[in-house]
Amino acid sequence: MALTSPGVQVSVIDESFYTPAEPGTVPMVFVASASNKTNAAGTGTAQGTIKANAGKPYLLTSQRDLADTFGDPLFQIDNSNNPIHAGELNEYGLQAAYSLLGVSNRAWVVRADIDLGELTPTATAPSANPLAGTYWLDTSSSKFGIQQWNGSAVTVSGGQTFATKTPIVIETTDGVVDYEGANYAPKSSTGAIGDYAIVAVTTLNRTWYKNSAGNWVEVGSNDWTASWPTVKSTIANPTLSGPAADITVNGTSVAVGGNTVTNVASSITTFLTAVGITAANVDGFLEIYSNGESSGAEDSATGGPIVIGGDTAKLSALGITAGTYHPPAVQVSAHTSVPEFKSTDTITRPTGSIWVKTTKPNGGANLSVNQWNSETLLWDEKTTGMYDNNAAALYVLDSTGGGMNLAIGEMFAKTNVAADAQPLGTFTIYRRQNSGATTIRSAAVTAAAPGDSSGVTKTFTISASETGKVAMTTPVTVTVPGTTGSASADAILIANAITSAGVTSVSATVDAQNKIVITHALGGEIKFVDTDSLLNGIGFTPFVASNSATTPNLAYADGTTEASSPKTYTASNWRVLTYTASANAPTSLAAQSQLWYNSIVDEVDVMYHNGTTWVGYNDATAFSDADANGPIVAASMPTVQSAGGALVTGDIWVSTADLENYPTIYRFNDNVAGTTAQKWGAPIDTGDQTTEEGILFADARWSTTGGTTSVMTDATIAELRVSNFLDADAPDPALYPKGMLLWNLRRSGFNVKRFERNYVNTAEDNLRMGEANAVPMAGYYPHRWVTDSGNQADGTGSFGRKAQRKVVVQALQAVVNNNDEIRDDESRLFNLMATPGYPELIGEMISLNFDRGLTAFIVGDSPMRLAPDATSLNEWGTNVNAAVEDNDDGLVSRDEYLGVFYPAGFSSDNFGNNVVVPASHMMLRTVALSDQVSYPWFAPAGTRRGGITNASSTGYINNEGEFVSVSLNEGQRDTLYSNSINPITFISGAGLVNFGQKTRARGASALDRINVARLTIYLRSQLNTLAKPYIFEPNDTITRNEIKQAAESLLLELVGQRGLYDYLVVCDETNNTPSRIDRNELYLDIAIEPVKAVEFIYIPLRLKNTGEIAGL
Repeated sequence: MALTSPGVQVSVIDESFYTPAEPGTVPMVFVASASNKTNAAGTGTAQGTIKANAGKPYLLTSQRDLADTFGDPLFQIDNSNNPIHAGELNEYGLQAAYSLLGVSNRAWVVRADIDLGELTPTATAPSANPLAGTYWLDTSSSKFGIQQWNGSAVTVSGGQTFATKTPIVIETTDGVVDYEGANYAPKSSTGAIGDYAIVAVTTLNRTWYKNSAGNWVEVGSNDWTASWPTVKSTIANPTLSGPAADITVNGTSVAVGGNTVTNVASSITTFLTAVGITAANVDGFLEIYSNGESSGAEDSATGGPIVIGGDTAKLSALGITAGTYHPPAVQVSAHTSVPEFKSTDTITRPTGSIWVKTTKPNGGANLSVNQWNSETLLWDEKTTGMYDNNAAALYVLDSTGGGMNLAIGEMFAKTNVAADAQPLGTFTIYRRQNSGATTIRSAAVTAAAPGDSSGVTKTFTISASETGKVAMTTPVTVTVPGTTGSASADAILIANAITSAGVTSVSATVDAQNKIVITHALGGEIKFVDTDSLLNGIGFTPFVASNSATTPNLAYADGTTEASSPKTYTASNWRVLTYTASANAPTSLAAQSQLWYNSIVDEVDVMYHNGTTWVGYNDATAFSDADANGPIVAASMPTVQSAGGALVTGDIWVSTADLENYPTIYRFNDNVAGTTAQKWGAPIDTGDQTTEEGILFADARWSTTGGTTSVMTDATIAELRVSNFLDADAPDPALYPKGMLLWNLRRSGFNVKRFERNYVNTAEDNLRMGEANAVPMAGYYPHRWVTDSGNQADGTGSFGRKAQRKVVVQALQAVVNNNDEIRDDESRLFNLMATPGYPELIGEMISLNFDRGLTAFIVGDSPMRLAPDATSLNEWGTNVNAAVEDNDDGLVSRDEYLGVFYPAGFSSDNFGNNVVVPASHMMLRTVALSDQVSYPWFAPAGTRRGGITNASSTGYINNEGEFVSVSLNEGQRDTLYSNSINPITFISGAGLVNFGQKTRARGASALDRINVARLTIYLRSQLNTLAKPYIFEPNDTITRNEIKQAAESLLLELVGQRGLYDYLVVCDETNNTPSRIDRNELYLDIAIEPVKAVEFIYIPLRLKNTGEIAGL
């Protein structure tokens, strides 16, 4: 602003423009890795490996940064802990970036949206992880504490001791007699006589025993009690002659004289069945049974004793002593409370009695209950003790707090769930649903709810758990007068009556909605006996998850149901746990796009085109006599069918002799004269998808049906051979000739499949089953596995490691082609690119480089299986095999900003294992080190700047998967260099060295050398930065001179730094004509003469005669 009064105004005008320095060597590395890896610190998931962050560019500044973001690079190992060299699950890119960051402090890393862990070979279809918080009762690891008593004399082996019994565990509803009808007995086909079973198909787990009649009986039930003899004679087939005499059983006379054991048993059963006593002749011995309800001289609370008396002579003949006998019993207790079943105890129990030992020692119960942790992706085992009831659990788990100190998620298993005096072998698992006080809330109280119009009082009783005590308090009766006519007054009346009852820790209040809130302040148990249905009348209803009108934290008391009268409730913070009981960890339906590498080689479903449709290979219209078990999959030529029968025309042999080129398919023709080999003939052309001699590779079906709405049925290859079923997406048979084969990729193995949810449109018909008789798909299983690995360029299927690789390559190509973030050339600056281990990505990286204005140099790989002989190298370098993209078959791409290197290197991973790494792994680090001691326009090659520091040897992978070390000779190097491939080799006295610096330029020019290409990249970036400040400046001589001077300054510096021989800059009226100026254009023409690297040194050595040189 202008000065008005005298003074000084200083203005600063910044005209100190200069071109900032380049950021140095910054690569962009594209990688594939496993998902959800643990970070290097082991504290959580590496964030770069979660699916949500796939495709996100990460700028990393150190090796630790990379390991924390993407986890340690992983390399595949076999079952013997040997590394799988050139394996398709190896994380080459991460290892290369990790090595680079050892000598550099900046690198961009982008991970493709693929989980290499999903490509681990497996014979069974994978499923998804369970939902967070899922509970699992591991039945294979759990111990159920079943101890069977042997009542034999102590002199008998095993007598007067318990034996641990391991039960069969029934986990599925089809394992019981009638699940829908609530008959949970195991099916009769399960187990053998004497076995025990735990039926875990509901939350009430029941224990069963298979008795001598082959029937399953529930342990503790009357039928179980009657399955073991209470009384057993000791004399077989006794003589019962003599005068008629009676013995007595529970006071009932049974004639013995002149009888057989069978008759005596029949008499006992006839006279005493009504009171729960039966008998039988077992191998000549008299066995008498009680069902536990018989009454004798003693109180029946001891479990239905049998009292034997009468003629002592006849008893002696039978081998029975007069007295009281107690039937088998079940005791549920800890290992410290041993049952008193011995013959020396007050009440002796016979063989078959059961002790459910609820604590771990000496074969006791130890339930393995686990919860899925979605953060660690592991099962966390939860301590689950066994106790008689809720109050007993509180006593043990929180003896000082009465429940207040228990956290949500604490668990226990309640035994003898129905609280029977004669217990059953049952248990139910409970989980702590709430912490703090136990609270239940009624419905809103209305005026008529508490009593009735006549004012009749109503009562109920309350008892509660106490701190440090197992037993509940003595029930206290709560009396509520009749209604007052006021809803709010009635609610207060009830609440006050509850509080005034003085039950320990129990009180009641009324909330703002006029609901009565009953609380146990310590989080303990409250038991209600609703004598006059008052509590039910005001809306206290046991909780049902599917009914919002029910009362949370309220349940029917043990041993009672809705039908019980009066109704009895328990208020509790314990709730029955929902879980899966199984020997194997539960899973969920496979996630959308889950991958599966099916490792089974010898399961192949081949179909035949009969002129109308595709049919099973053994169909009557195909080859009905061909091997019924499917194609013969073998390394050597078959001479008979799989079952030993003679080979017939149409038999198929899939050779596994060369898995790298699997499948090689032969079809037997018995009409050909000659040897078996001649009858097998030449292999089928797997690239022929047009003639009757060809074969099509496609998805056709999984099973012999479309499954059910909830289950996809399985079928063997043999079953598929005689089935003509097709899925709706099977290839249209109208497009192919009669006689063609169809290799069903969906059901066959050795390829990669992808899970597609709701793939089948169940609202449509299956037209592949014939348009005239189209089958509705409403009953089909809606999900399918579809082939993800696709076919090769010639139509042959992709199998084995090639199938794995194709899926990985597709994901990497997708992340390069479709990622807008990496095309941002202003905020994401990088000047090198590589996808270590994947030559297939060269073309995509070239396209990306063009999108970014050719601002990066691409480090390309050669196949790790490429043999070093000149023929193989030349054929690959010249693409003799006509590959359609850069891959194992040939090198296709040419670009001035691409360098390809050979061979692979031998290094070690972060765990010290020897691994084979691609050439780019070595070259990224070598380029970075070269730039640290020179400039990008110096060749990163030779003994001065081309030394390899992250590999100890170079070589290739042979057909057996072994690394073969190679030191390239001059002829091999010449072959590579003539094809613009740079050799990495061992130089005596220098070690491993990059010995080439050619680009894959399309023609002969200065840009056919790496140092010139990188100089051009450098200049393109610097000139772009240099020119930007002049945008919107006046297009006049001053501006043109300024920008010319800036450019000359930059180029002059490059001359001094040995990047240029000379240069010329023109920016005046000669190239900025009036028409260009009118278009708001400014032209800065620059010509440079780049310095070339010395690659060929010629030293002519002339021999002269003595004295001749001095004359010169």
